[in-house]
Amino acid sequence: MPDIPLDRYGRILAGENEGYFIRIHFDAEVTHGYYVFLVDDIDSPTDGGDYWVMDMAELANMFHGSEWRIEWL
Repeated sequence: MPDIPLDRYGRILAGENEGYFIRIHFDAEVTHGYYVFLVDDIDSPTDGGDYWVMDMAELANMFHGSEWRIEWL
């Protein structure tokens, strides 16, 4: 699996949530896990959600299971 950029937006081109934007944030201060933020529009979101995973292995499994193909911006 290629490196997953942190704190950078990407557009989901294929897989679950196709057309949404994604951003991964490492929460070093509190949970020591990774937040996955999804929004339908970067500037003015009207839909989206978030997920939390405990480590990079779980994050990689999430990417694999979602079959995401992402264009990082």
